[in-house]
Amino acid sequence: MLESLKRNKKGIILMLISALSLSVGQLLWKFADFSDLSTKLSSFEGIVKLVLSVAPGFIVYALGALVMTIALGSGELSVLQPINSMSYVFALILSAIFLTEPITPLMVIGIFVIIVGVILIGGSSKNE
Repeated sequence: MLESLKRNKKGIILMLISALSLSVGQLLWKFADFSDLSTKLSSFEGIVKLVLSVAPGFIVYALGALVMTIALGSGELSVLQPINSMSYVFALILSAIFLTEPITPLMVIGIFVIIVGVILIGGSSKNE
């Protein structure tokens, strides 16, 4: 298990960064201003405001996708891809912090299951 983690260390770190970036990008979309959408789409100025409100989310999300692409090139796909599920954990934590959404006991159990699964899969390797 430790051997697999050492061998895929760079990819694992990059995948965690990617998962965090994807979650932050989604959080930024949540903060985008979609109020009075029909009025915004009826003028050039409104369209520009809409694009500028969603652009930060797209940029961070795209950076996360780029980091993921680099990560997948530096390790085993079967070990690295499951780490992408950490984005659910990060999204839950970020939404609790920035959107004051509650974290229920069932969600805590889900976070635990995801983290244990990522560790177990990340620690396994076809090369062992």
